Amino acid sequence: MGHMSQFSSTTPGLSIGEVAARTGIPIETLRFYDRSGLLGELPRTGGGHRVFDETSLGLLDVVVRLRRTGMPVEDVRAFVERVRADRDRAGRIELLRRHQARVRAQLEQLTADLAVIDWKIAAYTANEAGRPAPMPPPRWPGPGPDLSWTDDFALADEHHPPTEEGSRP
Repeated sequence: MGHMSQFSSTTPGLSIGEVAARTGIPIETLRFYDRSGLLGELPRTGGGHRVFDETSLGLLDVVVRLRRTGMPVEDVRAFVERVRADRDRAGRIELLRRHQARVRAQLEQLTADLAVIDWKIAAYTANEAGRPAPMPPPRWPGPGPDLSWTDDFALADEHHPPTEEGSRP
């Protein structure tokens, strides 16, 4: 959001359409954020139209980043309420630290997943060229949290429970 410097103390703010055009965030998403309380109390024109001032745009930037990194709406709302009321900094810090830990764990998992994808590409490319495949990434395959994610295939297996021998039909 590099548009902050375009404001001056005499600029009343931007309309929702202007914010959408400058940020690429759809108007409906901006309205959802507003209705959900994720932007605090936005200033309004006499006609009731939302006005995004410099403070609102700064908060929007943070909200988008928190949502994009997976923070639940309820946590974002709690954070925004504390920010707008300028209270409970310790609570804000705690919310952000918990989220930070989740994002770091996601990054670690994504990095490990990307290493496997890179290896598979290199192995297939080497195979196509008649060369031996490179060694797999460290700790691959690895049991544990790397394989604990449930997807549609796992859900489909629920329709075919294991037999006594443990196999699936």
